[in-house]
Amino acid sequence: MRLKQNSTTAVVVKKSWANLQAIKLFLRDCPSCEIQSADEGHLIFARVLDDTDQRGLWIELNTTKHENDPSVELDALMIPWHAVLGVVTARDLAHAAQEAKEAGLSLTLT
Repeated sequence: MRLKQNSTTAVVVKKSWANLQAIKLFLRDCPSCEIQSADEGHLIFARVLDDTDQRGLWIELNTTKHENDPSVELDALMIPWHAVLGVVTARDLAHAAQEAKEAGLSLTLT
């Protein structure tokens, strides 16, 4: 199934990949902040840019910051397919994001 470009998607990635300092620098602006999770997953809510790259899934970064301040550049990040555990598409993921926060799940909102 092809993912709809520019759709907001929930991507479950391996926590070990999300905890790489270089990745955290872009995902969380804090390379020294350890991502805590009860299991081996980390949830990223992001806009899909491209799902056709054989190397991985391209997502947009800084979406929320850009909406609040249009001068913030929209960057892109490729998540290697080997780090992707699952992908969820839905019309409205805002409720799921709120539930994830309340449940204390490890997540990043781009």
